[in-house]
Amino acid sequence: MRLNVDNYRCILGKSGLNDDEVCKRTGLSPKTLLWILENRFIEFSTLEHIADAIGCTPGEIMAPNITGYSENCIEWIKDQEQATLSLSQRRTISRVKKLAEKYPEECQIVAENKDGSVYAHIPVSWVKISPPKKVTEEQIEKARERMKAFNLNHVTTRDNLD
Repeated sequence: MRLNVDNYRCILGKSGLNDDEVCKRTGLSPKTLLWILENRFIEFSTLEHIADAIGCTPGEIMAPNITGYSENCIEWIKDQEQATLSLSQRRTISRVKKLAEKYPEECQIVAENKDGSVYAHIPVSWVKISPPKKVTEEQIEKARERMKAFNLNHVTTRDNLD
């Protein structure tokens, strides 16, 4: 992810802090912070720590993806309970937004960029890697037949609802 260094410097100046104080508050070494500021790349959890240290939201110091790449990333640290999502794919963003509404304690939209991409937190237990199920034409036909039989046996009319 990219750091908006100009916004970082502006917020830092308004708060009356300096890079040394950010290092003390975040636990970053001066060398690491210098590398981040020069290269403008940062891991999301580090961006959150810096945002907390200078008193802003991560979205205020996060730079939009100017390279035109549309990446979707999931990151988490071993033995942690929270994963961070960086999403640009619209259907995945929609799904995560619905989950955030339904489960606000577990799923939070942390930042929403002008380009529509979002950063969110979810429980690591929600991250699943599973290949698509392979189904033969014969299995599909049998499933169709079962569904037809079910529907014939469970015809619902307004009269038998009462």
